[in-house]
Amino acid sequence: MDTIKLNDAPGGNHLPGEPISLWLATTPRTDFKSLKDDLSVDVAVIGGGIAGITTALLLKQSGASVALIEARKIVESVTGNTTAKVTSQHGLIYDHLIKQFGTEGAQTYADSQQAAIEKIASLVEENRIDCDFTRSDAYVYTETESELERITADVEASTKVGLPASYAETTPLPFEIKGAIRFTNQARFHPRKYLLALVEKFLGDDGYIFEETRALDIDEKERICHVTTDKGKVRAKQVVIATHFPFYDPAMYFARMYPKRSLVLGCRLSGKAPEGMFITAESPFRSFRSNPLDDGGEIWMVGGENQSALHRKGFARIGPPLHRNRLWRMGHDQQHGLRYDSLGPCYGA
Repeated sequence: MDTIKLNDAPGGNHLPGEPISLWLATTPRTDFKSLKDDLSVDVAVIGGGIAGITTALLLKQSGASVALIEARKIVESVTGNTTAKVTSQHGLIYDHLIKQFGTEGAQTYADSQQAAIEKIASLVEENRIDCDFTRSDAYVYTETESELERITADVEASTKVGLPASYAETTPLPFEIKGAIRFTNQARFHPRKYLLALVEKFLGDDGYIFEETRALDIDEKERICHVTTDKGKVRAKQVVIATHFPFYDPAMYFARMYPKRSLVLGCRLSGKAPEGMFITAESPFRSFRSNPLDDGGEIWMVGGENQSALHRKGFARIGPPLHRNRLWRMGHDQQHGLRYDSLGPCYGA
């Protein structure tokens, strides 16, 4: 399968390039068959993003037969449009978590995030996956005095739960800041290169993937879960829901979630990209990171303009400040299902 060619940036004042994420533009699309006949397995995993694929692989490695069901194409929705930062730093969150859930609750959250980083690192190393995995520092910075108190509070909270956090007066970004929190030894990667390699490890010997197969309902009968899809039924002893939003929701998680969209632009800088991953503490939200290209260059990814998923603001809000001395390559939007308690996605992404 051919990859999508990145267009050269034409002249003019519009934003050139393809409306597609870097991850989708530099990897082949998948073409797995949809479910045709009823199937019985130990575990059905619903959702073909990073949560679903990782879960399916680990379950298979533990000896289970697993069917992965995806309504569209695997690794193309949230995971295919993420900024792909592998980090336990999710904005200024740990001071809030300690106040909301106590030190023990915040510690559990922090430990799980750090464990996830190391799990991805170990899978990359064990399977020799070429996915641009690179260790990198992550920063939340501010250009205003008013945010310094929040930053220093989060430095204290983060170190309290054992995270590699410190206060920084400067960052590698080419402009002055008032202050930042820095997490060391975080990482970034190409999520589709990583996950498509895991998919190859998963397939065969009781590992199944069905695309274009939408799960509609789950009914438990005599300790067996019957997953009804638009193509047939899958019977499983256990079911893992790793979808963007829950489709089977007896606990009404949807009422504790809300959708948010942000925009991402990819461009070539006139010089070398700053080393690190960066987000702003204040609004308007901005996110920066780089990723290498196969031709030896780099794509500088600029994200922001968080907005309700019900509204679509254009890229123009984040484009013009950089447009005069950069070449735009591509742009896309990403969407997340967030929780009102600030703990991030309820389900897989």
